Amino acid sequence: MELQVWKGDWGLPSVDLQSLAVITYCKMCGHDVPLVECKGAWNGKRLPVLTLSETEEYLETPQNIINFLISKEVQMDEHLSPKHMSEIAAMTSMITDSLYTSLMVAMWLDEHNYQNVMLPLYKAVYKLPLSYLKAMQMRRYVKCMVLSRFSLDDNVEISSIYPKVFEKSKRNLQILSTKLSGNQFIFGKVPSQLDAYIFAHLALIRSMPIKSQLKDDMGKLANLCEYTQRVHKKYFPKLFRQFTPENPEKSLFSPQMLNQVASASAVVLLAVIFFWYRTDNKLLINDKKMEQHS
Repeated sequence: MELQVWKGDWGLPSVDLQSLAVITYCKMCGHDVPLVECKGAWNGKRLPVLTLSETEEYLETPQNIINFLISKEVQMDEHLSPKHMSEIAAMTSMITDSLYTSLMVAMWLDEHNYQNVMLPLYKAVYKLPLSYLKAMQMRRYVKCMVLSRFSLDDNVEISSIYPKVFEKSKRNLQILSTKLSGNQFIFGKVPSQLDAYIFAHLALIRSMPIKSQLKDDMGKLANLCEYTQRVHKKYFPKLFRQFTPENPEKSLFSPQMLNQVASASAVVLLAVIFFWYRTDNKLLINDKKMEQHS
């Protein structure tokens, strides 16, 4: 089997939240599934996708992939009580409802982050003009998601909703912080699938070079920051050593790198246009000479 995922950056094996959650789950289970980096999708399917080479079948969505892995004895929740399992369901819903939404707002609807982080990310994955079209499509999706969750009025100014979004995520970060307390993992010394899901969110908040209230709120909760750093270092040690949030210029998708690529591309494009113009003019002159001789 192989796991098709978005490529990684910022010290993480994938910059896609769902892909990162499944990769972390596999790492915590001690199961090294081969990773295949894809450009945004696999055969039109949203990542991550688990492909099964023996049957040529595939599985989509993190929960379907994790349920399949559990059926193959790739699991780490067998030690948990029914009470813990119900907590996993409740806290997963809470994270999806608040942290995921806040992270999407920070990434896609904040103009600075959109121009300096997300557009460069998509330019590094897709060719022009597809990179702009895909980014605009994702931005519209996030806007519709936020409106559907926080307002019944489609005509409301979306920026007026942001305080509600970040206030809710702040409360839920504090709930996570209280739940974690001084433990190594959410339920003690052994990780669960909830830890994989929590880490995926916190790691992106911490590692992505974005500016947002969400990042500031997390930074004030020392045990969550230490937890994220500890899990990152334990399960992705090589990537952890290669990158720290203080050194975003190492990013594969940094604006500095992409500006260099864009400049080089512009030079090549101008050269092609100039060559075409000269060639076309020569052909035109030759045609006129032939007309004069005839």
